[in-house]
Amino acid sequence: MALSKNVTMPTGAVAAYWSLISMQAVIGSGTCNAYLGGYVSASLQTSGSAPLQTRFFTFTAAELGVSDITAATQAEVYAAILARVNASGSTDPLNGATSA
Repeated sequence: MALSKNVTMPTGAVAAYWSLISMQAVIGSGTCNAYLGGYVSASLQTSGSAPLQTRFFTFTAAELGVSDITAATQAEVYAAILARVNASGSTDPLNGATSA
């Protein structure tokens, strides 16, 4: 799973494919930190290209819909990112993103 949304970088390059780079449960704070990378395409991401942009998100267990933060899945993190960036009134550059 990944996210799809064309976002033009300051350089003029367009990141269209957004994939989780990493996610980590932070047990002491009860949160999950997630890094999302924006790539030109899925094929460039799978070939090992560096992301054009990296985004950081942090979520609580409640935001992920889990009782144990260490049990959070990638699917739950993607859903939480979509919920946040597509929230009513959001001006996030990823607003309007969909599952890829």
